[in-house]
Amino acid sequence: MNAKPSRFLLALAALTLSGCASTDAGPLYFGKLVPPAENVLRVGNGAEPRSFDPHKSSGIPESHIFDNVHEGLTGYDPRTLAPRPALAVGWSADANAGVWTFTLRRNGRFSDDTPITARDFVWSWRRIVTPETASPYASFLYYVKNGQAIAEGKLPPEKLGVSAVDDYTLRVEMEKPTAFFIKMTPHYAFTVLPRHTIEKHSDRWTRPENFVGNGPFVIAAAVPYSQVVLKKNPLYWDSGRVRLDKVVLIPAQEESQNANLYRAGEIDAVFSNYLPAPFIRKLRTYRDFQGGAQFTNYYYSLNVKRGPLKDVRVRRALNLALDKKAIAERFIGRGEKPATTFVPPGVPGYLPPPGPGYDPATARRLLAEAGYPGGKGFPVLTLYYNTQENHRTVAQAVQRMWKEQLGIRIHLQNEEWQTFQARRERRDFDVARDSWVGDYIDPSTYLDLLSRDTLQNHPGWVDPKYTRLMNQANAEPDEQKRNRLLCAAEAYLIDQMPVIPVYFYALAYMKKPWVAGWYPNLLDQHPFKYVSIDRDWPQRRLARQP
Repeated sequence: MNAKPSRFLLALAALTLSGCASTDAGPLYFGKLVPPAENVLRVGNGAEPRSFDPHKSSGIPESHIFDNVHEGLTGYDPRTLAPRPALAVGWSADANAGVWTFTLRRNGRFSDDTPITARDFVWSWRRIVTPETASPYASFLYYVKNGQAIAEGKLPPEKLGVSAVDDYTLRVEMEKPTAFFIKMTPHYAFTVLPRHTIEKHSDRWTRPENFVGNGPFVIAAAVPYSQVVLKKNPLYWDSGRVRLDKVVLIPAQEESQNANLYRAGEIDAVFSNYLPAPFIRKLRTYRDFQGGAQFTNYYYSLNVKRGPLKDVRVRRALNLALDKKAIAERFIGRGEKPATTFVPPGVPGYLPPPGPGYDPATARRLLAEAGYPGGKGFPVLTLYYNTQENHRTVAQAVQRMWKEQLGIRIHLQNEEWQTFQARRERRDFDVARDSWVGDYIDPSTYLDLLSRDTLQNHPGWVDPKYTRLMNQANAEPDEQKRNRLLCAAEAYLIDQMPVIPVYFYALAYMKKPWVAGWYPNLLDQHPFKYVSIDRDWPQRRLARQP
């Protein structure tokens, strides 16, 4: 550990000493209270986006762009996250949920005024599942008939179970009955992309000068490591609802930088978990702090193809030697909860299986049985994490706990986001920081990550028993029976421990009081379509008071 004061600590001290007063409203809000003169929202967006192509990335900072410049069959309700009609005005499934039919709106257009038809969906869904695309989200299309076989190069893309009945009717044949399919459709993996633009510009189609989307906004400018500017799309079918003219996304990875930008009034809101953890207790005292449960798991991926991590006893020992309660509450302390299971709480009707707690004595016994008593002979493993203060804090705590409880040494290595993402996808690590924000409220959004050999299966763990349980669960139309199968699959996953759940996230972000239409929810989804600048907020607040 570096004994010198870090830039983060110095910045934190500056924040604490400078106070957090507001102007007219008194010390109720953090930092300046001067609403923007124009309908422009400025947001702290975390890391620099890796790609503007929704088929080429699965990162959270990128998703905040994809979700607002592209649209698929449905969109998220900003409060409940339930699927809302978007390009589909209606849908139905057959009795077994094996075939879904969507009716498309007739006024859907791309931002260059090209009409959108069912054939555009067929082309887009074939593109994401084509092996040459190498999409991290290709596995989402495995639910559609022949999706996995196409992704594995065994069938041509034309065999995908999606077809255009006519210009405005889309038919989707599932690989197996999938009653929860409609929950998945708001995700950008199922969006529609402009074939004519992509074929004309190839990989350069996402450059602002070439970009064509179909969401409420389009990409107007992108300056690397500075900002991404989205402007309102006047040809969007529901443009009358959109009240923002522009959104400016600021890539600021350092948590203290986000806090300083917010305090200075340079940003109006910051997405969750980009604020300095030691400062959260102070920030909670302000009215513009937002908290609550989040459907996100922070975990470590163990490369089961490497050295001692091939041994399940070693993986179990590493898990049992971590005091996750201390990590969640003492080292992070933003409201996180220690995790013993993979699926976060909050799924209606699903009760996760019990997971093992902190048990260093059993951890030492398992490590000894694996041939490393007291850690003797255990090779030095490298733990990779992407550059962020919070990840460094957790990695240092884990390094110390494994040293103290098991006698093993861990080398820590940080990398910038894009390099780190690529390393995880090619499985070039021993241990890697990982996390997953559920894409929809269902256990399968977590459990399916490890049911197949995909880019998102970072540990490389593929187990026939687990895959069989997941296939049975995903094909089960009865909700209660399905939940029992999912619980059995998760219990087996925890027993085999290719991933170490550390804690469940909690929402922890700030938004200025004039940011309206931005609601806390389990997925931290805040479609800009519903967000507006409310300059009359002081009067509205006073009116609400008795």
